[in-house]
Amino acid sequence: MIIAICDDNEQELEQCKKRLELLASIHQVDVEFSLYHKGEELLFHLQSLKSYPDIIYLDMRMNGIQGDEVARKLRGQGCISEIVFFTVSKDFYSTAFDVKALHYVVKGETTVEKFEDIFMQAVKSVQEKQTEYIMCTGAGEFRKIEIKKIHYFEVIKRIVTVYFGSDQFSFYSTIGKIELRLKDYGFVRVHKSYVAAISHIRSISFKEIILDTGEVLPVGRNYYSELKREMEAYAEARRVV
Repeated sequence: MIIAICDDNEQELEQCKKRLELLASIHQVDVEFSLYHKGEELLFHLQSLKSYPDIIYLDMRMNGIQGDEVARKLRGQGCISEIVFFTVSKDFYSTAFDVKALHYVVKGETTVEKFEDIFMQAVKSVQEKQTEYIMCTGAGEFRKIEIKKIHYFEVIKRIVTVYFGSDQFSFYSTIGKIELRLKDYGFVRVHKSYVAAISHIRSISFKEIILDTGEVLPVGRNYYSELKREMEAYAEARRVV
């Protein structure tokens, strides 16, 4: 789980990180942190990555662009991260609701217990989002498949086969529809006949990719450059800043 913290006060930035690290350790939540000292830095970095953290702790009042405006820009870009505002003022509750923030922490006043409760609410919400499904119907059979278990899709003459876990299921569709449906879930087109989960790709070359299952899929010449960019963005997003 990736958590971004943005605060122009270095001391409070580090203090927030330490509190969250402790809570993550207590509740056995695997976390990585990205730290930002101003809103412009956060927006620029996330835009370049083309991906978003799971949770964003965002100071409301900073030098430069303010936290509420940062949140509005993120939401406008399609960001669905859980946003927690933390600030010294109680005057911006309505603003927090406008951008669908999960909660609002008042520095120096929010109790330790409440801070922990808010963190766990955010974690629970992220986990629920991550357990999403795709519905598939083929040959009179209906399947509800957990997206995070899917390795790749293959299409042969309009028959799409999804490979997930140690199972597979075939249904009528097009690979273009699959690509569009799962683009925001970390899937990428690697060939005219294949869409793969970036998280399951272990190596890439100009001609093929190797999945963590050991399976080898071809890479189409027209898809290599975009595939490489997506892989680099994914690796960067997982790196601790």
